[in-house]
Amino acid sequence: MNLRVLFDIPTLVLVGLALLSAGLAYVMYAKLEALSRTRQFLLTGLRSLTFFLVCLEAVNVVTSMARDYERKREAVILIDNSRSMSLKDGPTLRSQVVENLLRSKSLDSVRRNFNVRSVAFGGDIKRDPSIDSLRFDEPATNIGSAIDEAARVPGNNPAGFALLLSDGNYNAGESPVDAARDADFPIFTVGIGDSSQPKDVFVRQVIAAPNIYAGRETTVRAIVSSYGFGGQKATVRLTEDGREISSKSIVLPVSGDIEVPFDYTPVYVGTHVLALSAPFFKDEFNKENNSSSVTVDVRKGRYNVLVVAGEPSADLAFLKRTVEDNADFESQVLIQKNGGEFYEKNAGEILSSKYDAIMLCDFPNVQSSQTLIQISNLISSTGIPYFYLAGNQFSPTTVSKLPRLPLTVAGFQGGEFQIGLYASAEASAPLELQPLNSLFVSNYALLPPLYYQRVDGLPVSGTTALVLPVMNGTKLNSPILYFNLRNRSAAFLAYGLWRLKMMSALSGLQPDFLNEFIETILRTLINGGKQKLLTLHTDKKNYDPSEKIQFNALLVDQAGSPVSDAAVDVRIESEGTHRTFSDIQLAATGEGGYSGEIPAPGEGKYVFVGRVSALAPPATFYGADSGTVVVEPLRTEFVQTPMNATLLRQVASVSGGRFMTPEEFIRHGLNLNPEWKEPVDLTDTKKFEILSLLPALGLALALLTVEWTLRKLWGLP
Repeated sequence: MNLRVLFDIPTLVLVGLALLSAGLAYVMYAKLEALSRTRQFLLTGLRSLTFFLVCLEAVNVVTSMARDYERKREAVILIDNSRSMSLKDGPTLRSQVVENLLRSKSLDSVRRNFNVRSVAFGGDIKRDPSIDSLRFDEPATNIGSAIDEAARVPGNNPAGFALLLSDGNYNAGESPVDAARDADFPIFTVGIGDSSQPKDVFVRQVIAAPNIYAGRETTVRAIVSSYGFGGQKATVRLTEDGREISSKSIVLPVSGDIEVPFDYTPVYVGTHVLALSAPFFKDEFNKENNSSSVTVDVRKGRYNVLVVAGEPSADLAFLKRTVEDNADFESQVLIQKNGGEFYEKNAGEILSSKYDAIMLCDFPNVQSSQTLIQISNLISSTGIPYFYLAGNQFSPTTVSKLPRLPLTVAGFQGGEFQIGLYASAEASAPLELQPLNSLFVSNYALLPPLYYQRVDGLPVSGTTALVLPVMNGTKLNSPILYFNLRNRSAAFLAYGLWRLKMMSALSGLQPDFLNEFIETILRTLINGGKQKLLTLHTDKKNYDPSEKIQFNALLVDQAGSPVSDAAVDVRIESEGTHRTFSDIQLAATGEGGYSGEIPAPGEGKYVFVGRVSALAPPATFYGADSGTVVVEPLRTEFVQTPMNATLLRQVASVSGGRFMTPEEFIRHGLNLNPEWKEPVDLTDTKKFEILSLLPALGLALALLTVEWTLRKLWGLP
């Protein structure tokens, strides 16, 4: 190692400044004949150094201190710490092969010539683990992240190479080949395991529909793979939360996959674990992969909506189609024929069915008599939410007889007018109605004109008015859209809703505006206007026992503003026994967010309940939220069991490395180019400006002080 001082100006300039400084000092002291030559030389030297420092400061010279040294290249050992490394190929565990490689003399040679660091990888990264700390129990294999970690060379350590010890069966993260292609160092791969396909039967995948409803039949499919057991019979079983609900006998293929479908009709709403399993055969390579599962959320069956119309109309046709096109809704229609009956022959049966909501399309009108009584009784007796939509047969007297109507009709002016709609962005709306308000705020300028008979409506207590009519450019004061969360009723006094579909292309309105409008109204009515102030969830539904469960929560107040000073507690209980497993308090992360994590408990299904247990005064109740998580061993590592030699060869090839067997590595080590073993010459440079360097300024002052002192001692002015 050696140190060098460098300047950012040419050497000739430095020499010139030095000569200039010496010349000026010589002129000052050469004529002082009373001084001896020794004293003249000493004072001239002191003044020359002072002038030279001043000159350097005047031109703001940047000085560099350079340190030249050698450093060994860096080698990174990437160790597959996943569960597939616990498999046996014949009598030998793959994990034992890895441990033998880590203790081999070939690796000792690498340690002598390189700065070595280790990275154990699976689903997560562990830096510089000891051999004894390796458990080979990670539930996933992310080779790409390990290569990226190897590329993060600390400091200015020069990259040498990476040594990958793995069976090559990655199942998480980016493609290892792509990661290796981006690396600027060679990767040598050592393949662990047998690359030939062993005799095995395993459930490769379970496929279930994304939306499953209670009481509705769906299909669950198992992809069963078989190698070496062709022609043998096997019984595949479907279980729900550990309870067998179906089974099928199949004949296994000689090699490859077979799809086994099951009909599944869930009974209960909630989270369920569907598992499909195949039997374990004698001489089978691995029994850990004979079953696989999927977690499904079973929703309440489709919402039933009753549509009652005063007469056939275009609006009725479009509303009916809008409801039917939504996968979460089913509809029945009753069309008034006269004051006492409906067109539908089975009207009595329809009225006696159970519904989640009612839509009234221009009903009731002046003809309604007995039909109005029937519908009013249904609304009153069941407390069912309903949505009233006006039409050209609007009758203020008759409409006012509807129970729980969100407005009082104070006046009415017949005749049909075309209107626009106005939704104020500043309109004060409860949190529960903000999605509906936002829908109009963002689209009202694009809505085509609708029809309207002037109704002077007054909102009843608890009703929110969201939209106003605009006639001939003038905004009217009487609202057109009313919503009462407490009474669970809504009313829209414009009609011609078919225009929202047919004229959307002309106005630029989104084509699904009518669908979103109707769906938002119905969902808000059906849910009773309930808005969760505390929302709690986990980052996924299924966890391996080796993982940590991550909780995230969002807390808002009644106005929708985030609350960040609360204490949010979460309790985790087993679903069956209700035994408390853990209680944790989430940490505030800002903007109403909270988070925390716990180690996953043993296998099973768990319910978590979050509550706001304490708040800064004044205390306010913000409700609670709950959910379900499932803990079971992830069997991803056992789906593909043979060593993936092809991938390991590709990783080595694209990066400039080489693929080896464990025997080749132990016997011959790494065939490295000689220049790779040579240390790299490096230079550390530190720059500083003369003007900002206190030692340089201090030296100049010291020189002047010494010179002044000598002048006084020698009798000079």
